[in-house]
Amino acid sequence: MERYIIKNTSDVSEAEFVRVASWPWEGYKSDLVTLFRAVHTDSAVKVSLRCYEKEPYAGVTKTNGYVCNDSCVEFFFSPSADNSAGYFNFEINSNPTYLFGYNPVGGKEVYVEWDESEYKLTSTKAADENGDFWQIDLTVPYALVKKYVPEFDTSAGTVWRGNVYKCGKHNQPEHYGSWSPVETEGPNFHRPEFFGEFVME
Repeated sequence: MERYIIKNTSDVSEAEFVRVASWPWEGYKSDLVTLFRAVHTDSAVKVSLRCYEKEPYAGVTKTNGYVCNDSCVEFFFSPSADNSAGYFNFEINSNPTYLFGYNPVGGKEVYVEWDESEYKLTSTKAADENGDFWQIDLTVPYALVKKYVPEFDTSAGTVWRGNVYKCGKHNQPEHYGSWSPVETEGPNFHRPEFFGEFVME
């Protein structure tokens, strides 16, 4: 199981980028370098998701559409150490168009309802010494999480569970990768038992 320390700071650039390096399914591997980093404050979690890809496909433009079929980065997390709080899935293409869901334990996924003024979501295309990339920066306010999980902890040492994914299907070589390895016969990201640990600093 992978482990990532979520630093307590408001500046996400102070966090270390970690690679999405597990491509377990034959026929769906990719050499696209995908990275993530995350921090937390007293009011939110901030995440950066970066993919070194010059021309990402982004055909979906409808909120809560199937962005997972585009070139897509995904941030899943459960605000609990044992996944008992269910989990959130934030799936985003480079537009950025998103699907934001919450999955209660034993229940059906619901779309996360929030006002766009409550969060920050930006997409950037740029280049550095490693090549062209696109990057998603997302702020998830705790006020939003509390709508679905009224009681959760973000104090130092608290463990959440989660994973980060890169995927794509339409108009590109189909691929599925993850930060924390998923041990299933075929691609399936909605498997919280394979989530890694996010530890609050």
